[in-house]
Amino acid sequence: MKVLFFAYPSYADFEIAHVLFFLRKKGKAIVTTMTLDGNPVESLAGLKTLPQRSISDVKMRDYDLVLIPGGDGVHEVMDELKVHSFLQEAKSLGIPIASICASATLLGKAGLLQNKRFTCVPGTYKAFKEVFKDAHYTGAEIEVEEGFITAKGTAFAEFTVAVGHALGLWKDTQEADHALKFCKGNI
Repeated sequence: MKVLFFAYPSYADFEIAHVLFFLRKKGKAIVTTMTLDGNPVESLAGLKTLPQRSISDVKMRDYDLVLIPGGDGVHEVMDELKVHSFLQEAKSLGIPIASICASATLLGKAGLLQNKRFTCVPGTYKAFKEVFKDAHYTGAEIEVEEGFITAKGTAFAEFTVAVGHALGLWKDTQEADHALKFCKGNI
């Protein structure tokens, strides 16, 4: 299993920590980190992230999932046509896109949420309402629809389980429930 992780300045590292843990530990996934220009970025928590690829160097067909965190810096990459093209290509190839919190704006700007249900935190929805034109904001913790997983930034446990379901990571409901409890600190 190969996962493409899109990191950008001030991404919210905590939102995708559990997903990455389970993808690597349970799924034995190879995670490739990509940034817009191939240069390192710093997360909200101050983690320096050294990518293996720039967006121009990615061969989308090589991946089974695109993982995008939310974060304060989403506005820095939101209008980039390379980002729109990369997301549109993933969708056209049937590669699932897992987007949490503010990264839903990237899906909206790429035109991928039209007539689809999605979610993010209410503040993101209100601040970027224009990019969600013709999309159906639910405000739910998580939405899974036609190759997309979107989640509120506070629903990282549910996001982890949904990504695991999408990739066939859990052998049964007990395993998925265990992962959810693990992420919530209930084990």
